[in-house]
Amino acid sequence: MSVCKGCGRQIDWIRTAAGKLMPIDPEPVFVIEGDGRDLFYTEEGEQLRGRPARLDEVTTQEAKLETPLGFVTHWKTCPNAADFRRWG
Repeated sequence: MSVCKGCGRQIDWIRTAAGKLMPIDPEPVFVIEGDGRDLFYTEEGEQLRGRPARLDEVTTQEAKLETPLGFVTHWKTCPNAADFRRWG
């Protein structure tokens, strides 16, 4: 685990399917696919598009097994992400 140089929070790194390293928040979230435009990454580095599940949406053991887990890119949650953007 690493520490973000911008905000000081713990981050992990995941290798995307394209082979690039992506900073992610360490805690996975349940993802409702196709309902939303947010981007998440699986443990295997594959992309998921959707939205984070609400607490009341994934309550049974069956729902937890059937709902995919994804990691939020740290760029989305870091308050200082703009400091690290590369322009042009």
